[in-house]
Amino acid sequence: MSSFFGKFVEKLRLLIPKRMRDSWQTRRRVRKPQEYYYIKYAISVLRVIAWVILVIGFIGSLVWGITVGGIGGGGRIVLGIVGSFLAWLLLIAARELLKLFMDVRENTGNSAERAVIVRKPR
Repeated sequence: MSSFFGKFVEKLRLLIPKRMRDSWQTRRRVRKPQEYYYIKYAISVLRVIAWVILVIGFIGSLVWGITVGGIGGGGRIVLGIVGSFLAWLLLIAARELLKLFMDVRENTGNSAERAVIVRKPR
């Protein structure tokens, strides 16, 4: 019974134009489970950590500079703000670099799939 049903479905599939079947196949490939799930998670975590470091570094340097007071306190405020900004910038750059690697891998795979021409033997 299943072989009859399989043959029936195959004949119905052949009635559909090839261009439409190919577009369905590409859509089906897109829906496959996402690879590198944890890298995408790490990208999100890096963004959150970067903003937390920026905010805490800014507030911490202000508190530290005010408690010390004087010219030394002002210097510590400036150093703390610049340091937290540079740490934020480094984490955001690392996040964008991970996204870039993911995009390059995806685009390379898509280009390779388009470049391969599969021919049926005659």
